[in-house]
Amino acid sequence: MLITFKYKNFKSFKNENILDMKATALKEHEYNVVKMKNVNLLTIVAIYGANASGKSNVLQAFEYMKKMILINDDSMGYYQIKEENIYSFMMNNEPISLEVEILSKDGKIYKYGFESLNDKIKSEWMYEKKINKFYTIFERKDNIVLMKSNNKNNRYDNLDDKTLFLSIYSKIDKKNSDFNNVYQWFINTDYLDLENIKIENFIDNTISVKILSDSNYKVELQNFISALDLGVEKIKTIPASMNDLSKSNGVVKVELLHRVENDKTKSLTLELESNGTRKIIYLFDYLIEALKNGKTLFIDDLDTKLHPLLTRYIINLFHNKEINISNAQLIYTTHDVTNLNKETFRRDEIWFTEKDNSGVSEIYSLSDYKIDNVKIRNDATFNKDYLTGRYGAIPILGEFKMINKK
Repeated sequence: MLITFKYKNFKSFKNENILDMKATALKEHEYNVVKMKNVNLLTIVAIYGANASGKSNVLQAFEYMKKMILINDDSMGYYQIKEENIYSFMMNNEPISLEVEILSKDGKIYKYGFESLNDKIKSEWMYEKKINKFYTIFERKDNIVLMKSNNKNNRYDNLDDKTLFLSIYSKIDKKNSDFNNVYQWFINTDYLDLENIKIENFIDNTISVKILSDSNYKVELQNFISALDLGVEKIKTIPASMNDLSKSNGVVKVELLHRVENDKTKSLTLELESNGTRKIIYLFDYLIEALKNGKTLFIDDLDTKLHPLLTRYIINLFHNKEINISNAQLIYTTHDVTNLNKETFRRDEIWFTEKDNSGVSEIYSLSDYKIDNVKIRNDATFNKDYLTGRYGAIPILGEFKMINKK
């Protein structure tokens, strides 16, 4: 699970900012909190803010971090990172700094991070927390690493300045539990940009091949669609079985059967369904995978093309301990103020991004925000107060005048 994510000098975020998943001492919705031995964590964070305020940059900072770690892992299929539009527009020649604190599957807490400038690694570090204190696993300065292992100090020289030591050593010593814990956490953490045109094209008429190989998957997908009242009676796939998959070049096409007049059904291909229906089916894979395996899932623009009640349904999946049995986390950006209320969220689950007059973004939690030096009460009307500007993070709209030419 993610505990904190620190980032600095990435795109519009010049100064260090922290997305903090640790639950505060608030008493509302205590069932939304995962209470562990060493830390209490949130399963949901919703990030609000004006257009161009930096919401997406928060998630893209994490995406960049993950790609830097996995870029040399051929099995992951990650493409080369392009330098443009990554560095701060301030052009201050300072490195990007990224750090996560995570809780691994075996209950250990780690801090891992690095600094990079012009795609070259300037520093890198990894620590493990033991009895409220972090102990060094390794530290890197430029191309030299000092690593502590079995009470010995090991030194590694002449590292590739574009490759992270975590990526290298995870392959050298696959039995090293510390490196494996951190590396696997990044592999198992997903990022989705639902406004990306490539994703829009991808979800038109395809679906996971698991619908052919896993009978439970198909049942769960049909139950999920039925629960969302999308008017779908049944799912039909072409091909119908794994045996015929090679004939379609590995592509599974989908038809959805709808109930129509006279108790008949009408079949529609997935590409003819509404954007919202196609998006829900595409999201299902990531949602069910996260909920079953305790993954952290970052989604940009979750609510786009979804009814607010569908968005709330997804939120409730992560809040429901009987469904979210593996402590999955959902971190997403949104403009959906319908769900911005005390019935849905704790105050520490609501975050805002705002950009100042110099174009520098910051992120802050509603639980930390103060008006006249007083924190926001739980009985406040969050969505109304937000839209009237009491919490900041909204667009300041000016007057528009037409130029009339005769």
